[in-house]
Amino acid sequence: MVAGGDRGAHQGHPLRVPAAEGRLPRLGRRLRPPATLSGKKLDGAYEFINWFLDGWAGAYLNRQGYYSAVLETAKAKMEPYEWAYWMEGKPAEKDIKSPNGDLLHKAGGVRDGGSYEQRMGGIACWNALMDENTYMVQKWNEFVAA
Repeated sequence: MVAGGDRGAHQGHPLRVPAAEGRLPRLGRRLRPPATLSGKKLDGAYEFINWFLDGWAGAYLNRQGYYSAVLETAKAKMEPYEWAYWMEGKPAEKDIKSPNGDLLHKAGGVRDGGSYEQRMGGIACWNALMDENTYMVQKWNEFVAA
């Protein structure tokens, strides 16, 4: 998926943008290089971000049990049996190997936790602010002002 317009295009370098917003890995979340970069360094930063999101790195991460920021591009760089095992929770049609070629799971095995949807559906998020936040901020401000 490639973004256009002001959402990341830079001097002919379209920027791939993850489809889903939310909490993404560092490079998926910070889509713009630092403002301190310019010229060839800025071009290189955009090229790296595009490479990271184009699928190869995502497939590499998926083959270790992690998830990439752009699942569609990672899927394109994986074999169907790998995608079925890692993302759909299906029994392995063939032996599952690490990116380095080490045997991780024998054919017929299933991934602990099931499919991507089952695994993500099991995550519970809590409020990052305590119930007492307003009270604590008020008391802190009183302390600082004293």
